[in-house]
Amino acid sequence: MISGMSASQMAQQLVSVERAAKDGYYANKKTNYTAQKDAYDLLEKSLKEMTKDLESLDKDAFNAKSGSISDEDIAKVNVGADAPAGDYTLVVDQLAKASQLSASFAGEDAPLPTSGILEIEANGETMTIDFSVVNASGDGKVSGLVSYINNNSGDTGVQASLLRKGDGSVELMLTSKETGTANEIKVTQDDSGFGFTTMVAAQDAKFSLNGVSITSSTNYVENVIDGISLELTEAHAAGESSTITVGSDTESTSKAVNDFVDTFNTLMSQLSSLTQSMGSTLEDDSSDSDSEDSEDDKKSETKKISEDQIGILKGDTSIRMLKSRLQQEVFQPSANGMRLSDIGIELDRSGKLTVDDKKLEEALKSNSSAVEAMFTGDTGYIKRMDNIVDPYSEREGYIDQKQKNIGNNIERLEEDISRYDRQMTKTYERYLAQFTAMEQYVTSMQSTAGLFY
Repeated sequence: MISGMSASQMAQQLVSVERAAKDGYYANKKTNYTAQKDAYDLLEKSLKEMTKDLESLDKDAFNAKSGSISDEDIAKVNVGADAPAGDYTLVVDQLAKASQLSASFAGEDAPLPTSGILEIEANGETMTIDFSVVNASGDGKVSGLVSYINNNSGDTGVQASLLRKGDGSVELMLTSKETGTANEIKVTQDDSGFGFTTMVAAQDAKFSLNGVSITSSTNYVENVIDGISLELTEAHAAGESSTITVGSDTESTSKAVNDFVDTFNTLMSQLSSLTQSMGSTLEDDSSDSDSEDSEDDKKSETKKISEDQIGILKGDTSIRMLKSRLQQEVFQPSANGMRLSDIGIELDRSGKLTVDDKKLEEALKSNSSAVEAMFTGDTGYIKRMDNIVDPYSEREGYIDQKQKNIGNNIERLEEDISRYDRQMTKTYERYLAQFTAMEQYVTSMQSTAGLFY
């Protein structure tokens, strides 16, 4: 054409100019919908994280127990939430031991008999070895007997092994896999036999707690007292004892309280950033407390707000109301009259909760039941916070509905974009036909004009 462009190029340029404004409108609308959906997704995660922290406080935190022993060489102490607090005097008289027998042989290749029966009894079960069957070929050796016993010991719980004495001779050892007198190994042979002797006699663990004598077939004694398990590792010398102390685990409780405060602060920062007016700066939602827990780091990574999300929900009065109700709730006293400030939780100048760990620990040690009552129960902070959060975070709740509505809006928008694309395709085809006809006309006129020169 005279312009230097083809008909298709001219048609494409006109369509691009014609659709530029509408394309910008659709792009902005889709970006806004997507940002809103991401914002609600972010809030949903934070609300569920807060619910999880509240459940942790309600179920486990105030029931946690810690246990210690005055001499850690004697035993290890494991305690559960149902362990009764108090001091317990432990005296370990003897540890449980596994039965062990041995028989001497000239070497690993010492021959086995071709007749006779060997019976190994332990744990109420008997293993019978008939050498006329096992060594019918007559080429059986002691090393082979070890393998045979280990492969066929079954429920007897006996393990065979060789002890090499350095001069070529060996000891065939039979060792019970379980400790205690009930697992003592007994060997009988119908001829002169191998001459098994006792290396270690089976014995039960014997110890006492606060003067009560206890016997156990193993050195790990589970639930010796409700919620208290012991792993005995050494016997006391005559006249000695150790003290086991069980008490409330204020460290676990303090951590749970701090986790709740961190999550609350993150949620409030998000609510402020997502609902604030345009032109405001992005709030820092990072926690003031230092944590080496990778799970905490992972949680914080999922809660960052991007610059384009600031104020994206400023028109949502329900979300602003959520923020307001949560802020008001932390200032209200509990049913027993205590406030969060009584245990060291205060609101700082930036509007975030802070924890005075020393004051919190003192409150937990001096009156843990009152602190527990403040958080738990039908009128505690946990229930009251749940009542505020649940309508937003529950299935088919407010945020679920907003996410579905936005999803529907995006679908309708994409349908509008598809229809508009089809419309613009037809417009392009119309322009193309017009410019093609014009191009053909100009070419025809130029050919006709050439006849006159």
